[in-house]
Amino acid sequence: MFEERFIQFNKELTNLFMKHGKREVYRAHQIIFIKNEQANNLYYIEKGNIRVYIPYRDGSERTLCYFHPGTIIGEEAFATPPIRIVCTNSMTESRLYRLSAKEILAFAKQNPKIMENLLSFFMKKITLLHSWIFYGQFKKNEDKLACLIYTLSCQQNKISLSHEQMAAVTGMSRVTATRILDSFVKKGLISQQYKTLKVLNAEALRDIFDHKEFY
Repeated sequence: MFEERFIQFNKELTNLFMKHGKREVYRAHQIIFIKNEQANNLYYIEKGNIRVYIPYRDGSERTLCYFHPGTIIGEEAFATPPIRIVCTNSMTESRLYRLSAKEILAFAKQNPKIMENLLSFFMKKITLLHSWIFYGQFKKNEDKLACLIYTLSCQQNKISLSHEQMAAVTGMSRVTATRILDSFVKKGLISQQYKTLKVLNAEALRDIFDHKEFY
């Protein structure tokens, strides 16, 4: 099912970070790592929301996406050379567990299942990045969500995704996704129940994003 393409962090990997990783607490809007610095560590997000962004020379920033609890950031630590390609900061008070790439590889030698699960996780993340690239063509978050909902409704009658999951796949915050979804309900485009929604006016949704659906 489509939901399986969303990041579901493996319990074995979660236990690895929480048992052997260093626990770190970040205040709201505190920087975790910055672009072009040495990338040694990966971070498991236990609590809070993390913003990924790119800074420009004029001082402005472009937000690329948000990550929520139950996932990891910082996989550039496995790259050659290991250099950060983006900046990250905490949107809210956040609790992370830090492990170095070297530590993870050492544990993987003892238990090959760890590397298998990590590679599987990264493949799911690549799929997620693919969707971000697609949804990046839309300037408005309303267009992104309308396109996602319409596309999913073509595959299944009821869409069983939380606001957080829809926010993750379109690269926006959960608060923004909730606000837009509530506006769709008021316009009679969708109906909502707990973690499920149903499309009531598909053509009106298509009009929002100019019929540029994700195939």
